Amino acid sequence: MPTKVYSWLDRICSALLPPRCVLCGGPGQQPSLDICSACEGDLPVQAILDDPRSRDLWPCDRGFAAFAYASPVDFLVHALKYRGQLATGRVLGVLLGKSIVRCLLHRDVDVVVPVPLHPVRHAERGFNQSAELGRWVAREVGCRFCEGAVTRVRHTGPQVGLRLDERRTNLAGAFSCAASLAGLRVAVVDDVLTTGSTARAIATALREAGAASVDLWCVARALPPGHCVEPENRSHPFET
Repeated sequence: MPTKVYSWLDRICSALLPPRCVLCGGPGQQPSLDICSACEGDLPVQAILDDPRSRDLWPCDRGFAAFAYASPVDFLVHALKYRGQLATGRVLGVLLGKSIVRCLLHRDVDVVVPVPLHPVRHAERGFNQSAELGRWVAREVGCRFCEGAVTRVRHTGPQVGLRLDERRTNLAGAFSCAASLAGLRVAVVDDVLTTGSTARAIATALREAGAASVDLWCVARALPPGHCVEPENRSHPFET
């Protein structure tokens, strides 16, 4: 949909239902962003690009996380993922998209795909949080959004609490591409980056489907214990 059409729709929606901050409850940002400028300014910004020297370990061509997984970003992610508050998905997706545009990472990406859920998990949750993020990211960056391009073909157990090698084994062969992506430059959208095991498994499936490149765009990166967020230090390599 053209940007001008989106702009008019936003203005109409704003007139009918003014934006309201999902954190403090105050007025949001016009025309339709449900977070106020003050609360946005308090978010733990930590734009991260992967280190090209570690690409033998890192499965994607580029990785990006807009925020540190710290308060209040962790609260917003949980509100979306576990309480079904889809308004936070729009907020986080729009903010991630704006960060990507500021870093010019969208210029050589053709299609945006979300990390898929297995049908069993999707039925339990009722939605895919990565898809809720990805559709708004794609709109912000002006790329095509393909929700069904990657499917989860094997139902895996939770990743929480597993060692890195266990995470990779748990996800081996879990993803498949439902369509040919030959020659396309793909960006995968997810909520939180931890070890990169999910990204590795999806990147493998995408490359087997012919993707020319695979980027990973995440809302937040899980930080090591005891790590302090320093706003002036916004560029670090991913840890895999």
